[in-house]
Amino acid sequence: MIGRARLMYREVSGMHAAAYILAGSAIVSSLLALLRDRLLTHTFGAGEALDLYFAAFRVPDLIFVLIASLFSAYALIPLLSPQEPEAQKKYIDTIVGGCMALLLGISLVAYFVAPLLLQILFPDLVAQSGETLLMLTRILLLQPILLGLSNITAALTQIRGRYFLYAVSPILYNLGIILGLLFLYPIAGIAGVAWGVVLGAAAHTLIQVPALMREGFFRRFPTRIDMSELWRTVELSFPRTLTLSIGQITQLFLVAIAATLATGSISVFALAYNLQSVPLMVIGASYSVAAFPTLARVFANGETGAFVAQVAAATRHVLFWTLPATALMVVLRAHVVRVTLGSGAFDWTDTRLTAAAFAVLAFALAAQAVSLLLIRAFYASGRSRIPLIVTVGSGICVLAVAYTLTTLRAQSSIGLFVESLLRVEDVAGVSVLMLAFAITVGAVISTASLVVMFQRNFSGYIQSISRSFWEGLAAAGFAGISSYWVLSVLGGISSATTMGAVFYHGGVSGVAGILAAVCAYSLFGSIELEEMKDALMRRVRGNPPQSVEEQHL
Repeated sequence: MIGRARLMYREVSGMHAAAYILAGSAIVSSLLALLRDRLLTHTFGAGEALDLYFAAFRVPDLIFVLIASLFSAYALIPLLSPQEPEAQKKYIDTIVGGCMALLLGISLVAYFVAPLLLQILFPDLVAQSGETLLMLTRILLLQPILLGLSNITAALTQIRGRYFLYAVSPILYNLGIILGLLFLYPIAGIAGVAWGVVLGAAAHTLIQVPALMREGFFRRFPTRIDMSELWRTVELSFPRTLTLSIGQITQLFLVAIAATLATGSISVFALAYNLQSVPLMVIGASYSVAAFPTLARVFANGETGAFVAQVAAATRHVLFWTLPATALMVVLRAHVVRVTLGSGAFDWTDTRLTAAAFAVLAFALAAQAVSLLLIRAFYASGRSRIPLIVTVGSGICVLAVAYTLTTLRAQSSIGLFVESLLRVEDVAGVSVLMLAFAITVGAVISTASLVVMFQRNFSGYIQSISRSFWEGLAAAGFAGISSYWVLSVLGGISSATTMGAVFYHGGVSGVAGILAAVCAYSLFGSIELEEMKDALMRRVRGNPPQSVEEQHL
């Protein structure tokens, strides 16, 4: 037990080492998230109750982004890093006091005006189950307060290189929701599920506090707030907060549009989005989070060449993983959804719709992962206005496409083509696919814009990643074709009518696709594949790295 505790508190150096720790944590957290969603779908199906649950998050999540992101790790790390320990303690007292005062005040106001907000956003849901939606929303207003404090502790944890400790937080968050489903739901109904979310948010925060208290943080309630320091932090993070707010507002309106469609559309959209978020968190978020402290430090030292090299290296590895993953997600979409969500009240119609939405969102994976990295690269270089401008344009594009296609679906050639391609034209509620299509269009446009802007500010970036991009596309083609062929062969031998058969067919086809991608990368002489093989062999043998790049791997 002591050894495990020491492992969590151990410092980790190197961008790729930290990325692999975060990726491992993301895998565990994602598996728990899939278990969470499976329990939700088993209990409620893609229907009204689950629609209410997902809709209830929208106002609390918006508050979190508007306020808590002002004091996120990406704003605090550059300000905390150069400070001495005592100065850090005073600064954190100011940030905690200011952040908590804002979150408590805004959440209290939201508690009382929630009936009006929900009536504006979700009139159909309010007409059907307004009291339940209001109750869930008010319970979930505790979440942004708790996660706001977790934002602050995360900055201190990352500065000290305690990525193991930082990585445990999202795992505990999902465990809290699962406990709510298993133990609180039978007692309190759907309100128990919401209280499980609050429990998870509390665990997300508290796991990081003991280690920081031993260093002198959080030992007293902050009574003095340095307004100049507070304003400096808000001023620095305001463009990023606006950027995140645009994304959250876009999500809010997409859910509002889904609420006007067939019952269950919110659930289908949210479940597909959660599934697509698994590889995004494992690959894109892990690299972007791990890279940020290094990028901020390198750029602050004036090492522009090293800064671009680090961003390009991370991008190449992101493309290496995400492009073949996209092909496998599209081919195995029904198998993934059936295995992860298909039980209880979640029927075959729910499966087909969710799988189709998942496949459409899969085409956004590589773009979203690269976008996460480039946005943090711009923040590290102090160019925070560029992500803001791109995100505003992307948000407008997503909402315009979503509203147009859901309103005019019957006359839309795009909508009919997507439905026919995914073989769901005969399924009720298929309009929800247009929301996924809008997100994919917006992601591709915004990422292309970020790549162009980064190239303009830091020449040589596109040249550094172009080969990896084309190799990744070719590997994706090999993976997709191989997986589809094996799936067809297995389907001719035995039918996938049971959960075991679905898992077997999907698993064997997925392995075949992965092996095909590895063979393709080997055939093309992929640098990323060789770097991974060399780094893994050295670590297995216990040999020290021979270069800085190998040390990062």
